Formats: sequence, C-alpha cells, structure tokens
Amino acid sequence: MMTRTTLKALWFGGGGMLATWLAVSPNNGVPATSPTTAVQRPAAASEPEELNAQVTRLGDHRTAATLRESTRNPFRFNSPKPAPNSTTPRERASQAAIAPPVPAVPPPPVMKLSGVGQKAGTRIAIIASDGQIYLVGEGDSVAGRYTVVKVDAEAVLLRDAAGTEQRLVLPQ
Repeated sequence: MMTRTTLKALWFGGGGMLATWLAVSPNNGVPATSPTTAVQRPAAASEPEELNAQVTRLGDHRTAATLRESTRNPFRFNSPKPAPNSTTPRERASQAAIAPPVPAVPPPPVMKLSGVGQKAGTRIAIIASDGQIYLVGEGDSVAGRYTVVKVDAEAVLLRDAAGTEQRLVLPQ
C-alpha cells in the first residue's frame, strides 16, 4: 500500500525527470529554424564626420585633464598619505607649535639580587634579569650592559658604561 507522501514523491520526481529530458533532448518536436541574420543598414555619408568630431572632442578632454604626481610606494604596505598644504595662518601656527617627539630611551632591565654565595673565598652574586640568571663576581659583566663593582654579603654594586651606579640589595 502506498502512502500519500510516497505518491507525491513519485509524482514530482517523475515530473522532474520528464522536464529534464525535454530540456536536454536535441530535437524535442520543434522544427529547426535558420539562424537570424543581422540587419545591416547602409552607411550614411555623415557618420565619418560624426566620428571625427567625437575623436577631437575626446582628445581635447584628455589634454585638459592634468594628473597629480603619484605618491604610491609599491614597496611599503599602508604608507601614510601626504598631508595637504595648509593655507590658513592658524593651521600653520598650530603645526609650528607642535614639537617633534623625542625618541624614548628604553628603560633599563629590571634586575633583582636573588642571592650571594661564596666559592673559593670569592663572593658570587646571583642576579635575575628578564628571565636570565647571572652568576657573577667582581669585574664580571651583567647583561652586556653593567659591570659588577663590588659584591657584599647582602648587596651588589653595578656600574654601566656611562658611570651610573646601581645597588641591588637582597630582599628581606
């Protein structure tokens, strides 16, 4: 026994197949027609004059347009656009009042004295800086920037190339 849903599915499926067959078949009962030929009108004598007039008009339009110098740099991604020239004195004064930014000096690395040890009578400091641990004695270099001047039992004295000294103390 067939249900309504099955009957509908067969009806629409068969209709779809019939429509596809009719659309694809080369000769589906319609007589073939000859291809349509394009209608050609005789060339008028005034057409070359109209074309010449349009050519001169377009040539005049092309010479009248002036192009700006290109500011595009294909070797730089998202380059800043050039600032337009300001003509008002107020804008010129505001631009002159703004000082160029001073390049920022990078902050010195944060260093922490972790401990002091003794090896063969010489004190060795354990310094932690930027994820690195340095075991240094007097005269050694720390982070390529500081030189250890003195190692005490609870402190270390460091000096940079400019002569600035920094004292690291053990935390309490």
